[in-house]
Amino acid sequence: MSCNTGTNLRCIKSGTTWDGLTDCNFSSNGTAFADSLTAVRMIFTDGDGFAQLTLTSANSTITIDDAANWDFTVNPILSFPLSAGIYSWEIETTDAGGRIKVYPKGTIEVF
Repeated sequence: MSCNTGTNLRCIKSGTTWDGLTDCNFSSNGTAFADSLTAVRMIFTDGDGFAQLTLTSANSTITIDDAANWDFTVNPILSFPLSAGIYSWEIETTDAGGRIKVYPKGTIEVF
């Protein structure tokens, strides 16, 4: 699934393969960012706001494909670990200057 599909991710059955997100790039007009991308984190939270799953570039569940152009991939998960429910998600980025930004946010339903 492309990162540019909107805020609601396609439903998934718990324990099955989730395809991840491809083609993630936050430069809408192709311009360069001031500093390179150094870290990416995707957080899935439950209805009470508690993190239930965190994917990061630090633990190789997210791959930074091109740091200068802010291109990254949220890697597939062979057995999606969340139980049935609706979860919120967000992607947080950190650049070489230490600036942290939260970009897309949305929901995913697990059944």
